[in-house]
Amino acid sequence: MTHPPRTLCLLLTAASFVASAGCGGEDSSTSGGTTSGESSTSTLPADPLAACGPVGPAWSRCQKIPLSSAGHVHPDGRVELSIGDPDVFYDEDDQLWKAWWSTGLAESFVAPEESIQMGIKYAESEDGVAWDVQEEPVLLADALSNSWDQLKLETPSVAKVASNPPDRRYVLAYSGAQKTKPVAIGGQSVDVAWYQIGIAFSADGKHFTRVPAAESAYAGIDTGYPSNEGLGLLGIDMLSGTPNIADGLLADPELHVEGDTLHLFTSSMAVDGMGVPLNFGVSHATSTDGIHWAPQPGNPQVFGGAQPSVVRDPASQEYELFYVEDTDADKAMVPSGFNPFLGVWRRTSPDLLTWSAAGPSRDFSWDGDQKTEVYGLIAAGDMAYRDGVYRYYYPGWSADAVPPGFLCPLQDGSLEPGVIVLDLALRSSGAAP
Repeated sequence: MTHPPRTLCLLLTAASFVASAGCGGEDSSTSGGTTSGESSTSTLPADPLAACGPVGPAWSRCQKIPLSSAGHVHPDGRVELSIGDPDVFYDEDDQLWKAWWSTGLAESFVAPEESIQMGIKYAESEDGVAWDVQEEPVLLADALSNSWDQLKLETPSVAKVASNPPDRRYVLAYSGAQKTKPVAIGGQSVDVAWYQIGIAFSADGKHFTRVPAAESAYAGIDTGYPSNEGLGLLGIDMLSGTPNIADGLLADPELHVEGDTLHLFTSSMAVDGMGVPLNFGVSHATSTDGIHWAPQPGNPQVFGGAQPSVVRDPASQEYELFYVEDTDADKAMVPSGFNPFLGVWRRTSPDLLTWSAAGPSRDFSWDGDQKTEVYGLIAAGDMAYRDGVYRYYYPGWSADAVPPGFLCPLQDGSLEPGVIVLDLALRSSGAAP
């Protein structure tokens, strides 16, 4: 093979919809609020972002980047191919930043795609900059399981729900797929991994168990899959109000907690019986148990967008949606041809139901002068907000410290040594365009 494994690549349509390795994640309100956590004594704590340098109204890259890099050798000798789809929030109870991201395990970076085992990694940090990465993935695909998620398992989003039973305190939503479907793209039929949303639970956020088939919302229902274990929500149900819908795709889950209600935002696409896309965008559903979901009428809420990330600013009482929406011409500006994007747009909402129009420009944009994103950004990242600071955690292509055999595919068809790394950008609140 002369191309990188499609560990993170899900779908690109002619309409420039990317149901791609996205940005799960949530803001700090999902883990107990947005208090500063300052000591009650007169001694001020160390600045948690001291390693990043000054934070102002414009986006600045953390001076300590990358935060983490692909290429780690797993205990069984396989290599972790990538860092994708980061999901980050601050756990007020544990006083730790916690992160989950997608990766693939294989004998080498250029191993055949069918040999890659996909999974989700966990890391934690006191400052959100220096990360301690757990060796063992929290959840792995099992190619021998014949399950609905046996081949694809990625794009994590985790919420900590205080009202849940202790063994289900952490809720994980992820994209999974077993099969492909033909979709009409640019007048051609293209086989696309048919992603749906899975749900798993954990007591500590470090080891997750899929929802048992008997408890799934699809228990006793013929979904076309041999087992419904872990199956959380099907695209045809999320988009059931779409006229002439025959099936639907969901990816890039984003969990957000308000009181006892879980909000799920996803990339979504409905197709008719001929595989022609009917709509695409960001869709929304709610749940009180993380298992049974009630889609919002009129999905998708935001047409054309994908890879949602939602935060809440306690000062303005507004919710903010950050998402990707690029044309083919936009993506052509990025050197890498592997899931490129130019940045994220921003919309606001008073109620998570109605969203403002996007601003005149992206809130955050790719900077090719940055050495850890020199070949481009990889769709997409996760926005976190705490103490008046926006943190955007995102994967990029770096040309520095590249492990042997790792390559970045460029748009012109050439290959350059490159590795996917985790980066961080910051800005203060009240500075959005």
